[in-house]
Amino acid sequence: METVALVIGIIHIASAIALLNGVTTTFGQSRVACQAMESIARQPEAADDIRSAMFVGLAMCETSGIYGLLVSIIMLFANPLVDILMSLLG
Repeated sequence: METVALVIGIIHIASAIALLNGVTTTFGQSRVACQAMESIARQPEAADDIRSAMFVGLAMCETSGIYGLLVSIIMLFANPLVDILMSLLG
């Protein structure tokens, strides 16, 4: 049983690390928006191109955060490795 408790503890730590992706995603999105506003201020005639590139970048950042959340949920609630470990231990 100690092995199972150790594995579950490590899974929780890994899940917390996966959720840190959401924190870094927030900083990345703010950086993208800041740079886009600065670029539009410098070249107002290119605002449409900059804005569409910004939205693509923000969508990619947000997708990365959602993937981190999904990986964390899978590790916590549907981890097949715990089932394998339980079957090996009997």
